[in-house]
Amino acid sequence: MQRPRLPPLSALRAFEAAARRASFKAAAEELLVTPTAISHQVKQLEAYMGLRVLDRTPRAVTPTPPGKALYEATASGFGEIERAVTRLLAETAPTTVTLTSTTAFLTHWLVPRMDALRQALPTVDLRLHTSNTIEDLRAGGIETAIRYGRGPFAGAASTQLCSDVMTPVCSPGLGLSQLEDLRRVTLIHIEGRSRPTPNPDWNRWCEQTGIADLDTSAGPRFPDSMLAVQAAIAGQGVVIASRVLVADALAAGLLEAPFSQTLAGDGYHFACALGLEQRNDIAALRTWFQNCSDVVSELLFRSSSSAQTGYREPRGSSLTAAADRDEQARIKFLASADAKLCIDRAAVAFR
Repeated sequence: MQRPRLPPLSALRAFEAAARRASFKAAAEELLVTPTAISHQVKQLEAYMGLRVLDRTPRAVTPTPPGKALYEATASGFGEIERAVTRLLAETAPTTVTLTSTTAFLTHWLVPRMDALRQALPTVDLRLHTSNTIEDLRAGGIETAIRYGRGPFAGAASTQLCSDVMTPVCSPGLGLSQLEDLRRVTLIHIEGRSRPTPNPDWNRWCEQTGIADLDTSAGPRFPDSMLAVQAAIAGQGVVIASRVLVADALAAGLLEAPFSQTLAGDGYHFACALGLEQRNDIAALRTWFQNCSDVVSELLFRSSSSAQTGYREPRGSSLTAAADRDEQARIKFLASADAKLCIDRAAVAFR
């Protein structure tokens, strides 16, 4: 069905402004034209309709009875258009979101994925805030956080992304393959680690593994995991680290996890200030992290399951060899273009 022909849009716009402002001059200032142009557009509209829509006096213009009906329709129509345009612009305009997390998480995990995040969420301007203490999201200025722990977190709405495991990692150049090899290398320690609890240190790992008479008191001590992991990459020893945080270093071959024994870690959570859970940009950011964590959880599944049992097959057995091959395949997938494409596609799906 063909839509009935309408008067020129410019004439309707000029009429609506003149009727609303009761002045050709005021309407002209609003539309950035001359009063003569407004008068011309209104005359064009009246000629088109064969009706007088505005009464002119030296002091003002007022709608005629037919003009009042036309004004109500045009004012309503232009109002709806304005509201729709405003809403659409708000949905597509970049919004700023600040996210706080530990220096280790931002450095090892998020920063390498920032380009993928920007491509998936082009309207979210993410600002990073580093802090090794829990920031109060209720205080304002910081809307979101990635937190490591067991939750729930006071003053925040949180969603668990994935569980973590703690595992010894070192440079492949050290050539470790048997537990006894630990006696000839340096043990690297991380001091001041508040999570997880109990502390995943060398004493606890040796107790769970069953290795005895290993001097766990010797070796350098670092105040945070970033420095300790860098020391391990440099070949200075073996450190017990978060499998999530060293996933990229493992995939790149900078580190290896020579032993299958692991300790259970805590969980990574996306948190936001209470009341912001449904805000479009924050919901989009949360879903992006969830999509990424699905791949990370696949990588950690075998290690997480095994950490609960506290038992491993001896290194080199057929079961452990198969598990290692499967685990290495997962690591390679996590670093592959296919994995990144899966994450990006999933992140785009909810927009």
